[in-house]
Amino acid sequence: MNRFLVAMSFGAVALAACGGGGSGPSLGVQTQASAQSVAQSSSDFPGLQKCSESGSYESYLKAEETKNPDQYKTDKTTWEDLKAAGANDSYIAVYAANATDCGQFAAGTPSGKVAYVYAIRFKDSTSASASYKVTSKDFHLSDSDVANLKAAGGTVQVGATTGLGDNSTVLSIDVAGLAVYVAFWENKQFEVAMIAFNDATEAPGAVTKINGRIR
Repeated sequence: MNRFLVAMSFGAVALAACGGGGSGPSLGVQTQASAQSVAQSSSDFPGLQKCSESGSYESYLKAEETKNPDQYKTDKTTWEDLKAAGANDSYIAVYAANATDCGQFAAGTPSGKVAYVYAIRFKDSTSASASYKVTSKDFHLSDSDVANLKAAGGTVQVGATTGLGDNSTVLSIDVAGLAVYVAFWENKQFEVAMIAFNDATEAPGAVTKINGRIR
């Protein structure tokens, strides 16, 4: 997954019903959620606009290639690794209060409220769980990273205490005046990350809404 967001924060400035026929009863059939249905909702971040780079991982990469070629290479490799690990659907939703914060692709520090939601759907929950354990380091959320963040004054929750399941990490930290909130978790066949800048008030509620759309 896209690694630059957390790195930028901690380095540069320190996520149908089908009816039965005949006279028998109708049977509800729950379809698998798409990555877009999990990642995207206008109610998650009130007052923020959706940025044009939002879309599947492939479309995001296409937009990023011309804006930040170096980061594009890294993110393309990440997406190839995710597909090799069983990913079969993806969506990246980007929201910003200021239009100038859209399309940055790691080229700058957010000037206002910005949120990124990454939803990656895997072929099954086993693949998603295995990927979570590998991908956490890409978000600077390995055990050593978490220890360092705590030492720097960050608030970190891991596992069941987050309310997002055993495979989950939630952190918040203020670095040089930039407030960062990160939630990274696995639920069923989904691996999801949500990274919010300068929006600590809305971020926890958004995570709850996003997680609730997973089925």
